[in-house]
Amino acid sequence: MKRILIFMVLAVFVGTSCKYFKKHKKVDPVALQKAKEDSIAKAKAFEEEQKRIAEEQARQEEIRKQQEFENTYRFHVIIGSFKVPSNATAWETEVHNLGFTKTKILDSPNGFKLVSIGQFDTYSKAINEIERINAERPDEPIEMWVYENK
Repeated sequence: MKRILIFMVLAVFVGTSCKYFKKHKKVDPVALQKAKEDSIAKAKAFEEEQKRIAEEQARQEEIRKQQEFENTYRFHVIIGSFKVPSNATAWETEVHNLGFTKTKILDSPNGFKLVSIGQFDTYSKAINEIERINAERPDEPIEMWVYENK
C-alpha cells in the first residue's frame, strides 16, 4: 500500500510539475520594445533634469559670489555720471580706450548712470587709486570721486 501511495504521489508530482514548469508566458515583442523605449526616455529625462539642476546651482553660486564681491568691494572710483544711458556707455568705451580696463556702469539711486574705473574694499584704497592716476598725469588731472555702493 505504501508503495502504491508513493508511486501515485511521484506520478502526480512528475506529471503535473513538468507541465507547470514548461509553461512560458508569451511576451509581446511590441510591448517589450515600448517598455524599453519608455525606460530610455525616463532615463534621458532624469539626466536632463539633473543637468538642469546642476546648471541652476552653478548659476546661483555665481550670483552669490558676485554679490559677495559687490558687498566686499563696494567703493568705486567714478569718472563720470550721466542721466542719459547712451552717454554713459559712450564714455565708458572712451575711458576703456584710455587704458582703464575694469570699467563698469553703475545705477545710482537718483537715476544717474555712473562710470566706474575700479572697485575697492576700503575708502582709502579708492582715494589712493585716484591719487595714483592723477600723479601719472600732472598736466591733465582727471576729475574723479569715490562712490560707496550700499
